[in-house]
Formats: sequence, C-alpha cells, structure tokens
Amino acid sequence: MYSDLKARIVEAARFLEEKGLNHGRSGNISIRIPGVNHVLITPSGLVKSRLNIGDIVVVDQNGVVIEGRNKPSSEINLHLAIYRARMDVNAVIHAHTIYATALAVARKPLPVIIEEAVLILGGDIRVAEFAPYGTTQLAENAVKALEGRKSALLANHGVISIGESLEDALEALVLTERLSQVYVLSELLTNGKTPLVPDHALTRLIRK
Repeated sequence: MYSDLKARIVEAARFLEEKGLNHGRSGNISIRIPGVNHVLITPSGLVKSRLNIGDIVVVDQNGVVIEGRNKPSSEINLHLAIYRARMDVNAVIHAHTIYATALAVARKPLPVIIEEAVLILGGDIRVAEFAPYGTTQLAENAVKALEGRKSALLANHGVISIGESLEDALEALVLTERLSQVYVLSELLTNGKTPLVPDHALTRLIRK
C-alpha cells in the first residue's frame, strides 16, 4: 500500500541526514493521503537514514495503525493535529536542525531578514510554547505557531515545517534552517542588531 509515497519518505529521511539537517533516531516525516485521510509516517525508535519502505507506518486520522510492523512516531499527535487544522497541508517534517534548534532553545523567533521568508514561509517564524514531546499540548502549541506559516520553532526541541507536498515541506525546512544560520551569524556580527526587511517592503510582498 502506497509504496511510491513510502519510498519518497525514505528518500527524504536520507536527504536530511546527508545534508546534516537531522541525525540518528530523531525527527519524523509524514504524508497525508487526501480523501481517505490515511497518514504515512516514520516509525518510532529507528535510525531515519536506514529506513526502508517496509518500516513506514500507515495510520488513520485517529492514529490507529492500518498497516506496518512498527510503532508510529512518538510525535503522531503533532502530525495529526496539523492535518486536522490545516486542510492545505499534506506533508509534515519535524527535525532537529542545528541553527533553528538553537533559536528554539533560546526561544528567539526568526524575524524576516530576507524576503524569501515572506514569499516561501509566510513571514516571521514563531516559537511554539514549550510542552513535553509527544503530548497533545505540544501539538496544540505547534498548530497555533504555524498559523499562516510553513514553519515553526518548538521551544527547547526543534523545528517543524509543512507543505502541500513533501517537496514543499522540504523546501520550507531547508530555507528555515538556512535563514536561522544567517540570522545567528548576523546577530554576532551586529552585536544583536540585525537589520530586518523594512515594513514597506513587507507590505509590497504581501500584496503580491
């Protein structure tokens, strides 16, 4: 069932590892199947770069396993909550990238430092309030932080990105990490006074 989509998840997991965007057993990836409301998600406790299509778990909209020999990710509540709240979203990626996670630990939002942040991510990236991993509270906090955005930082945890497709979510994650890196470096160079994209430019971008 859904072999092609499972293969895309496996490929994405390996891509994240190869690019240094995730490591080991951390992180999780899912794809929603519109219409039937099935969700394909990475398993709990396995090294993501070593996954094969047989490791991917299929669940229904309530998290009940339909197919798979493994236990679904411990963040299944997070993924399902996003899908329930955002009908425009068909893919979710959660990772522990270095710079975005650093901002999440510092609980510093990522402001609009480059116009791409508006064009691709929807604007500044908020920090979801802290809640323990795997909890419904974390899921609720993330959904709130993602309103109108394609990425959010999870306090003391990591980053989450969403998209209409897996490729869309990957683009959002990669850009969020790149902007986080630029912002951290700029804060060092400017002694915490990074110039932001002016409001008039933001207004022009939003109107487009």
